[in-house]
Amino acid sequence: MPKIVDHDERRLAIVHATWRLIAAKGFRATTMREIAKASGVANGGLFPYFRNKEELIGATFEHVFAATNERFAAVRADLVGLPALHALMLQIFPLDEERLLEARIVIPFWEVAANEPELLELHERTMARWRVEIADHLDTAKALGQIRGDVDVALATDHFMAMLDGVQVIAVLSPANSAPERLTRLLDGYLELLR
Repeated sequence: MPKIVDHDERRLAIVHATWRLIAAKGFRATTMREIAKASGVANGGLFPYFRNKEELIGATFEHVFAATNERFAAVRADLVGLPALHALMLQIFPLDEERLLEARIVIPFWEVAANEPELLELHERTMARWRVEIADHLDTAKALGQIRGDVDVALATDHFMAMLDGVQVIAVLSPANSAPERLTRLLDGYLELLR
């Protein structure tokens, strides 16, 4: 009797293997053969799930994005406004090994996405969701008096988005300058400027 394969489970296993390999070795150094082996499939076993390595890093990026949102949902509880924004940012900041591994996926994803229209669209779509969420938290914070009334929400949202990109790059390329306490102070210092 043929083995029944759960395709969603297999796809997720491939994404997890890709995540770990790219985080450890980099996108260029990771081969499809290594991903197949780490996923427990034959060399050609990846192709029913992913056409190429670019499609695979896109799925891995989506997984990282979803994992971040799930962490935020788990800690958010009844937080609104500035506390909710603070909680969201802390889930994106590379403050522990798991989130540092995520940053090690995001950075090579950016490089690939710059020349792949489908991946660029994926990046724009996911970042647009965070942009809207950040702006919503800032609008709520303003309405609740948690930040000054003269804060330009669109500009502050741009600052937060740039901060998210920047801390991921710093954590990967300059670990000595990215201790969790330092990154948290960076966030807290900017939030204080909005009060």
